[in-house]
Amino acid sequence: MLKINHAILFASILSVILVMSLTAPAYADVLAPKKQVKIGISSDKVICDTGLFKVIREGKNSPACVKPDSVKKLVENGWAKPIDEAKLKDFITKLSSPAGKINKVIVTPIKSDLGKLSPKVSVGSYDYVFEVCAVTQSLVSPEVLITSDSETKRYELVETVAQNSCVTSATIIKAASPDSISATLVSKGDISQKIQAAAAKVDSLRMELNEVKKTFGKEATEANKQLGNKIIDLRKQLNDARADLQRMYFVLYTPTKSNLQLDKLTFSGTPITGYLANKISVLPSVASPNTFDVVFEACAGEEQVRVPVIMISSDKESVNVKLGDKIAPKTCQFTSAKIGATDSESITVNVAGNADSSNKITQLEKKIDDLTKQLVSEKESMKTLVHDPNRAEDFNEQLTMKVESISKLRSDIISAKGELSRLLLQIYR
Repeated sequence: MLKINHAILFASILSVILVMSLTAPAYADVLAPKKQVKIGISSDKVICDTGLFKVIREGKNSPACVKPDSVKKLVENGWAKPIDEAKLKDFITKLSSPAGKINKVIVTPIKSDLGKLSPKVSVGSYDYVFEVCAVTQSLVSPEVLITSDSETKRYELVETVAQNSCVTSATIIKAASPDSISATLVSKGDISQKIQAAAAKVDSLRMELNEVKKTFGKEATEANKQLGNKIIDLRKQLNDARADLQRMYFVLYTPTKSNLQLDKLTFSGTPITGYLANKISVLPSVASPNTFDVVFEACAGEEQVRVPVIMISSDKESVNVKLGDKIAPKTCQFTSAKIGATDSESITVNVAGNADSSNKITQLEKKIDDLTKQLVSEKESMKTLVHDPNRAEDFNEQLTMKVESISKLRSDIISAKGELSRLLLQIYR
């Protein structure tokens, strides 16, 4: 396995934390296909979250929502049943057109309880006011991803944004620098299209039913009998269409999590389930042929990762990327590296096996911190003893004990720091 030098393209390290607030709109991802089926929705009626395409799994005959660029491979591998390729092509084409945009209105710092800005807090809270504007079509409860250098929030509007119009909304977000706050429209418009098509069908059937009712007479004629049968049929169609529409609203608005629950997300928007690394994008390097800039994220689970090492591999070589800082629990770092490859599709990103070293480093850092606190306490105690005008008869003995304790703590700290430096040297060498 070859190790090559890598270039870190991103200097900033971001933390990703999604915090659900009782005052904010409910976080309401589209229900997972399994949950939709479980509550009685048939496979052909299941709808997918924004940007995902529905396939039927081979063998299990159950619906699954997958990324559109993965559909053909899943079908070729026998995981999914054949799909309508024209429908998939149309789906991808529609996703490529922006359904809307976000405009920042104003960002203002939140004052403390005393009515003054806190000058000592490096990470503060800000009121972020923004507009969601629909461009190519109306957007039903569009979802927005709001990020800063300290936090990420997925925020769902409760309104429908009409085509060629904007809706203003706001949230509170933490940030060290207000300039780092930005928002991206997550909604691709595909769910909105389904809902609007269903709503249009309801309106059309309702109008047709009303028109038929107007021509329906009181006399028992053959014409009235036919009209009566048509009214019955239209009512059934209308009820079915209404059921379809409400089913879509149900899977869109039913919360999948409690509002009180904290949910930590990666930069790519998936829950952080442990120490992991995800490939974000791969771009050809301008400077060198057959070289690619790989943008990726590295995330820690419940435990801090002190010295994260990420392995990037391709059909040509492998690179160990040693990130320069620890990853706090339930957060991510966002960075990139270069790698040579013949085929960009062969590039993978995975965590390297440095968990044991990371744990030892974390333990040593905690030990150094605890010993340092004890040392500070002993020095303060010695200072009090020395400056006490009413010295006890055993003053010299007490002072000697303090000096010995301070010397021992100092020696233990130096020893722990030496071991810590040795481990870090082995990793970074």
